[in-house]
Amino acid sequence: MPRIDHLAGHFERLCGLSVDEQRAEIDRLGLDADDRRQLLELLEADRRDGDPIRQAVNAGAANFHRSHVSRLGAWRLLREIGAGGMGTVFLAERADGHFDQRVAIKLLRGFPTRDSMRRLRQERQILAGLEHPNIARLLDGGETADGQPWLAMEYVEGSSLLEYARRHAPTLADRLRLFDAMLDAIGHAHQHLIIHRDLKPANVLVSDEGVVKLLDFGIARLIDEGEAAHAATSTRVFSRGYASPEQRDGRTITTASDIYSLGIMLHELLTGRRDSADEAPPRIAVLALDADLAGILAKACAARPEDRYSGAGEFRDDLDRYRQGRPVRAARMTRTYRLRKFVGRHRLGVGAALLAMLVVAAFVWRLERERERALVAEAASRSALLASERDAASARASLQFLTDAFSAASPDATMSRQVSVRDLLDAARSKLAGLQAKDPAVAKQMQRLLAVLYSQLGEARIARDLMRDGLAGITPADGAEALRLANDYSEYSVLLGLLDEGPAAAEAANTAAAWREQYAPEDALLRINSLQALAMVKHRSGDDTRAIELLREALGLGVDRHVDDVDVRIETAQLLSNLLAARGDCDEALDIAKDGLALADERLPADAPARLPLMRAQASALNACGRQQEAEPVLRAAIAMQERVVAAGGTRMMGLRNELAITLNDLGRYQEAAEMLKQSDRARDEVGLGKIDDAISLGNRAGILENAGDYAGALSAFDRAMAVLEEDHLDADHQVRRRLERAFARTLGLVGQHERAWSMLTDLRTRCARIEGEDSGEYAMLTWQLALLAERTDKPAVGLPLLDEAAKRWSALVPESHPVFAHVHRARARYAMRQGKFDLAETHLLAAIATFEHDGSTLPVDLAIARSELAELRLRQGRKAEARSLLRQSLDVLEKTVLPGEIYRSKAQRLAASLGMQA
Repeated sequence: MPRIDHLAGHFERLCGLSVDEQRAEIDRLGLDADDRRQLLELLEADRRDGDPIRQAVNAGAANFHRSHVSRLGAWRLLREIGAGGMGTVFLAERADGHFDQRVAIKLLRGFPTRDSMRRLRQERQILAGLEHPNIARLLDGGETADGQPWLAMEYVEGSSLLEYARRHAPTLADRLRLFDAMLDAIGHAHQHLIIHRDLKPANVLVSDEGVVKLLDFGIARLIDEGEAAHAATSTRVFSRGYASPEQRDGRTITTASDIYSLGIMLHELLTGRRDSADEAPPRIAVLALDADLAGILAKACAARPEDRYSGAGEFRDDLDRYRQGRPVRAARMTRTYRLRKFVGRHRLGVGAALLAMLVVAAFVWRLERERERALVAEAASRSALLASERDAASARASLQFLTDAFSAASPDATMSRQVSVRDLLDAARSKLAGLQAKDPAVAKQMQRLLAVLYSQLGEARIARDLMRDGLAGITPADGAEALRLANDYSEYSVLLGLLDEGPAAAEAANTAAAWREQYAPEDALLRINSLQALAMVKHRSGDDTRAIELLREALGLGVDRHVDDVDVRIETAQLLSNLLAARGDCDEALDIAKDGLALADERLPADAPARLPLMRAQASALNACGRQQEAEPVLRAAIAMQERVVAAGGTRMMGLRNELAITLNDLGRYQEAAEMLKQSDRARDEVGLGKIDDAISLGNRAGILENAGDYAGALSAFDRAMAVLEEDHLDADHQVRRRLERAFARTLGLVGQHERAWSMLTDLRTRCARIEGEDSGEYAMLTWQLALLAERTDKPAVGLPLLDEAAKRWSALVPESHPVFAHVHRARARYAMRQGKFDLAETHLLAAIATFEHDGSTLPVDLAIARSELAELRLRQGRKAEARSLLRQSLDVLEKTVLPGEIYRSKAQRLAASLGMQA
C-alpha cells in the first residue's frame, strides 16, 4: 500500500475548500500523477458522508475521545470548543481539587499520524519558550497512554479578532491598538527564533477586557532547527488568503512570511476584506485608507520578502510614525515625499523641521476638507465644483512652491549639515516675490501659511506683516472660503494683540467668529478657535475675568465634543493656565498645564515645538505656587528645546529667558537672574516688542534689580516702563499697568518715598476691589504691601489690622505650607519688637525660622534675613553671643547673594558693627 503521509498536510489544508478551489490549488502544487490522483481520491472520499471508511474513522475518533480522553493529567475535559486542520480543542477544568482553573486542551484530531504528533510536540516545545502577555500561555502538557501528545493552554474568554473589532473597535485608532498587540506578540516570537506560519484572524482572540491573545503555533517552526527538521516541517500547510507567496510556492520561509500575513490581516481588520479584489461583503465597518496607510499595507504585503518590513518592530514603527503624522518609510518616493524625508533626516531633534511639513500637510488637508464641505453644501452647483477644483490646484501649486523653497535650504544648497525650521521658512519667504509675479492668489495663500509658521516660532512682527499682506484684498467667494479665511483672521487677531494693536485685533477676531457662526455653527473646533481669539482680545484689554471664562468654555468644549485636534486643545490649556497663574490661582493653573502636557505626551513627538508654550505655562504655575526649584529645570529644558529644534532667538525665547530670570530671582540667585535678563533683553531688542510687552520686560528687570539691592537701577527701569505705557496711552485700569504700579510702589517704599508709595498702593487696592474683587490674589498682595509699608513707617494701629486681613486672604488662596505665612510671622515679629513685646516677637521669629529650615524650597536668602532679625532681637534681649552666632550665619549668605546697599544686608552689617564683629 503506497504511503500517503507526505500528502497529509495538503489534505488537511484543502479539505475545507470547495471542489473548484481544491482543483485550482492542486494544479498549483506541481504534484506527480500518482500523488495528484491519490490526493483527489482522498478529498472525494472526505466529501462522501455515507462513505463507510469515513464513518469508521469518525466513529473511531469519537470513541477514542469518549473512552480515552475524559481526563488528561490534572484536567477533566468538559466539551469541545474548537477544531482546526490538525487539532481539536477542549475546554477543561482542574480536577485535582487544588484550585479552580479552566484551560483549553489541544489534542490531535482523529487518529494521530506520525507527522501530526511531531507537530503537536513541537508546538508544546515552542510555547514553553514563549512568555508574552499577548501570546496564550502554555500551562501544562503530556502524552496519553497511547503516546498521543496534548497541551493545556490559557483559556481566553472573548471574541475572535474581527468580531471584537466589529463590536468594540469602530475607529482607526481602536483597530490599530489591537494590531499593535499582535505585532508585539509576533515580534517576541521572532526574537525567540520562532516563525508562526499560520497567522490569520481565527488564530487571534480578544478577551472581554480588550487583551489580544495569539493562538495556534501548530505549524510554527524554530529558525535554528537542523536541516532534517527543516525538511520535515517545510510543509505547504497554510491558510488560504493569508499565506505569503513563498509559502504557497514551497520556497524558504522566514520571518518576512509572518509580516506578509500580518499585512493581510491588517487590511482585513481595517476594510473587512483581505484584498481589494475580495467581493465578499465586509464583516466589519469599512475604514478609509489614505495614501500613507495604503503604502504601509503595500510594503507589508510586497511579493518579494526583501521588499517587506524587516521585522515586526519596523512595521510597528511605521504605524507609529503614521499616527504621529510623521513621514512613513513605506511611502512612494515621489519628489514631494523625498523632500519630506529630507526634512525628517535633517531636523535638529524629533519634530523640528518636521513641523514645517506637518503644517504644510495640514494646510493641504484643510483645503481638501473645505472642498468636501463645499461639495456637500452645494452639490448641485457647478460653480462650487469649479471653485473646489481651483482650491485643489492651488494646494498643489502651494506645495510645489514650498518644495522648491525648502530644497533651496537643503544641506547640498547651503553647505551646512544642520537645517532649522527658521532656515526653511526664511528660504520660503525669500521666494515669495517671484511667486507673486507668477501667481498672486497662491502667493497670498503662502503668505498666510508662512505667517502661521513664523508665529509658531515666536516671530510676531514677521508673522503679522505676512498675514496682513496675505489677507489684503481677499473677499470670500463662498462659505468654504470664508471658513478658511476665518482661521487666518483668528491667527491675525492673536498677532495684532501681541503687538498691542488692540482695536485691529478685536476686529479680526470678530470677523473670524462671525464667519464661523454663519457657515459652521456646529463645528466644535472652529468654535474653540474663535473663543481663543476672543479671549486674547479680552486679556489684552485687561479683562482677564472674561478671558478666563471664554477659555474655560473652549477647554470644556474640546473635551465634551472629543475634538481630535491636539494642537488647539494644548494651546487652549496653555493660555488658560497662564491667565490663572497670573491671577493667583496657581493650583488650578498647574493642573491644567499638567493635563495639557499629558495630552502632548500621548499624541506628540518628544521634541514637538507645540510643547514649549505649555512648558512655560507649567513653570509659571509652579512659580505662582512658590515652587521655583521645580520651575527652574522645566524652563531650562524648554530653552534647550527651543535652541535645538526651533531657533536661538525670537519672542518665545525671550519669554522663556525672562521667565527663568524671574525664577532665579525668586530663588535668591540674583546675579544669575541679572545675566539671564541681559540675554532676554537682547532677544527683546532683536525681535521688537509691542509697548505692553516692552513695559513688562522693563518691569521684570526692575524687580530683579530691587531684590539684588540696586534700588536706583530699579527705579530707573520702572520709570522707563511707565513712560512706555504712557506713550501707548494704556488705560489706567489695565491689568499690566496696575501690576507694574504695585511693584513700583513697593520699591518706592523701600527707598523712603513712603507717602507716594502709600498713595499709590491705596489707590490700586481700591481699584482692584472694583475690578477683580476683594477675594482675588491681587487684592491680597496689595493689602500685604500696605501692611509692610505701615510697619516701616511705624504705624501699628493701621498696619496690624491690614496684616491680619492679608493673612486671612492668603489662607483662602494658598495652602498653609506656603512660604508666605513664614513671612507673615516675620512681619508680626517686627511689629512686636517695635512695641517692645520681645517674647511675642521671639515666638513669631522662631516659627518663621522653623518653617524656613524644614521647607525644602526655602531660599537661603530668606532664612538668612530671618536669622538677622532674630539676631537683632537677641541683642535687645542682651544675648549677644547668640546674636553674633546668628549674624555670622546670616552675613555669610547675604554678602554672597545681594549687593552692599540692599536693606537687609546693610542692617545686618550695622548690627554686626555694633557688636564689634569684624567685617
